[in-house]
Amino acid sequence: MDRTGYTDAGLFDNALVMIAVLDKRGKIIAWNHAAETITGYSRDSVLGTTTIWKRLYPDQQYRNSVTKRITEILSHRKYFENLETTIRTKSGDSRFILWNTKEIVQDGETHAIAVGMDVTSQKEADAFRESIIDNANVLIAVLDSQGYVIVWNRAAESITGYPRNEVIGKRDIWKHLYPDAEYRRTITRRITGIIAEHRYFENLETTIVTKTGQQRIISWNTQQIGFHGAVREIAIGRDITEQRRAEEALVAYMTEMAMRIKQPVEIIRDNIQEIVNLTRAGKITTDEMMMSLESQVRNATQIMANVQEFQKAIVDKNSQIPEAYREFLNG
Repeated sequence: MDRTGYTDAGLFDNALVMIAVLDKRGKIIAWNHAAETITGYSRDSVLGTTTIWKRLYPDQQYRNSVTKRITEILSHRKYFENLETTIRTKSGDSRFILWNTKEIVQDGETHAIAVGMDVTSQKEADAFRESIIDNANVLIAVLDSQGYVIVWNRAAESITGYPRNEVIGKRDIWKHLYPDAEYRRTITRRITGIIAEHRYFENLETTIVTKTGQQRIISWNTQQIGFHGAVREIAIGRDITEQRRAEEALVAYMTEMAMRIKQPVEIIRDNIQEIVNLTRAGKITTDEMMMSLESQVRNATQIMANVQEFQKAIVDKNSQIPEAYREFLNG
């Protein structure tokens, strides 16, 4: 037995969570090895004192807020569960601690056992994941099994115009993004059919309407995952509006260019054919032939200049044109 008489000394001291036992006056009467390791304060410097909490919570305002929360909890019951606070260790580091307490009576004395789990690594990992999700340049939405949105990242806000406080905990965002009922039903049927066969979909293009009324083309990818026994649906949407506009511009360029050069090229072809015919018939002198050919060269040069000017205008106007096409057009 350890000096407090509560538990086996080895089990108490080798626990992976910090354990503190307080008497009814708030003095520490037990402080295990994990408590020493996590806080940096040795057992000898803590036992018999009540000052450890001022050291762990040096900021008075924060300490008062923690005390107020504990007081409110204890006014309803004699313990608290999973109370998260941030402590300051002896070395000045901050650690996130998840507290659970229980009140017991031992030899007629009422004592409180406080068990603190250091969740700093988990919190930092969660914060890192949240940072990645929030700073991704694609729309990320996570839905629970009932279709309620539980994650709506910054790109989702930027692309759709809907802030997360209007989306989280709700499932009507899709009615806002697809306000036309018939189009929404069409999309729903497509998604239902794909999911029934594959349980996910890739590169599904739809057109959403933003909060400001703009239309954006989104390429969707989804994945279903299990999370603590629950099903979560991750939807990732890439805004390809500018890409599609650039592709449309390329098609328009090709169509316009074909129309622009068709007639001039036909004229040059006909002129050259006439020169060939006259040459075969011996009805054209060498000088006349040279003059006529030089004229066709000038016509062809002018056509090339017009094409290059048009290509530059297309490239300058459409920043999303793929690099390979851009190099070709600038060539």
